[in-house]
Amino acid sequence: QCYRIGARLVSLAAGAVPHLPVVSHARPELERLTARSSETSNLAVLDRFHVVYVDQVTPTNNVVMASWIGRRTPAHASSSGKVLLAFGPPEHVERLLARPHEPLTARTITDPDRFRTVLAEVRRAGYARSVGELEDGLVTIAAPVVIDGRPIAAVSLSGPTTRIAASDHAYLARMVIEAAANVAHRMRARAPLFPASV
Repeated sequence: QCYRIGARLVSLAAGAVPHLPVVSHARPELERLTARSSETSNLAVLDRFHVVYVDQVTPTNNVVMASWIGRRTPAHASSSGKVLLAFGPPEHVERLLARPHEPLTARTITDPDRFRTVLAEVRRAGYARSVGELEDGLVTIAAPVVIDGRPIAAVSLSGPTTRIAASDHAYLARMVIEAAANVAHRMRARAPLFPASV
């Protein structure tokens, strides 16, 4: 079985995204995560130095941001990017850090040494956070979907700082970690994402 996700997947047209196998495996967990947290849940994959959002579930009782499906964001500024980098090959991190990083906000981490420290913390904790680093006032918390020791996608929660307090991060992170683990379990129990020839 091969669970590789690469540029071929993320370059697909937005209209094809709902039919991707990774989305069908993850969708029930995203729905459950949103129901439990009352926040937006997302599924993202890594494409070189960016993350691409391939699915999203929004709550019905809150004002939410516009759909991020198909959107590309710099990996260093998002929780999904951090968690996919932290649990991925170290050489990919070094290639990313060799590039200049323009800050998206005043909180975006652009210093390579500080970013390496953050990734080490992410590996210890099992999840990543981005607080005002991608967009001012936006909190995201992500955990990796790990198959055969490799992170093939990230599950995240997102919402405004006015609604997600710092004291809630650990509690929400436990939900996100559980959801990501359940996605991995569904993938292992059912079918591979792509045949090995892809």
